[in-house]
Amino acid sequence: MSDSAELEQIAALVALRFRAENALVPSVLRREFEDGRLPLEILERADPSALVAEDRTTELEWAMAQIRQWSEQNIEVLTPFSDQYPAQLRTVYDYPVILFARGSVRHDTRSAAIVGSREVSDWGLRFAANLGAALAEDGVTVVSGLARGVDGAAHTAALQAGGRTVAVLGNGLNYVYPREHRSLQGEIERTGLVLSQFLPDERPTRRSFPARNITMSAYSSITVIAEAAEKSGTRIQADAAVKHARPLVITTQVAAETSWGHHYASGQFDVTVVATAAEGRLAIQRILSRLHNHAPMAFPA
Repeated sequence: MSDSAELEQIAALVALRFRAENALVPSVLRREFEDGRLPLEILERADPSALVAEDRTTELEWAMAQIRQWSEQNIEVLTPFSDQYPAQLRTVYDYPVILFARGSVRHDTRSAAIVGSREVSDWGLRFAANLGAALAEDGVTVVSGLARGVDGAAHTAALQAGGRTVAVLGNGLNYVYPREHRSLQGEIERTGLVLSQFLPDERPTRRSFPARNITMSAYSSITVIAEAAEKSGTRIQADAAVKHARPLVITTQVAAETSWGHHYASGQFDVTVVATAAEGRLAIQRILSRLHNHAPMAFPA
């Protein structure tokens, strides 16, 4: 696909996802893609009454203008039809149909998400920081969600160790949340990558964080849950990791103090329980060695 043809497909997808009066949700778009239809074809088939401008050419012009504006803000738009789209996302059924990226886009096939509670204990902070630094030293990309607590500790430690870290946001790239992580987000943008499936100026909502956790699971080779309570949002990522056939690493705290952690540690799943960051590092080394002996199947075709 030529650059101009790819740009047209991106613009059509932006129009379908964000501009149409009856904007298509990702699950509908994924079904269309699986049936072999590209965004331009889907837009051509759309009911004109569903388009804001009632004119497909105007819709594309609007989308092109948005893409140019985002490019001026150093934001790249990634879709499943682009070579830059992270390869690991193609291996799951609920991949994001559009991603906004600021920073260095790579496939990051050796990566681990370190996530956990915002209200975290000193032990949890030390675990996240020690593991983040160790993985950075091992050349493993540290992925997290830029939230307070575990996320911030993991990102910061990876940066201080000179490693690569990726932040997956529950809001748009132009909206910093939490505010105290403004400089941290800026540093990750300069040296790593910040990703979002939400429009650049979009604020976080109660629905956006679960969607972010699902994308973070899909992006990462492994999910590590450092510390969590029974009703922690990290359970969503644990569930997603299992559904995505991604290995899960949880600490003894999670296994002992949450019903879902106890369930996943039962031996029925690809789950490793660790007591220390050193054990977590060793477990991740072993898992990555195992994973890289098997090539993932691409999805969609």
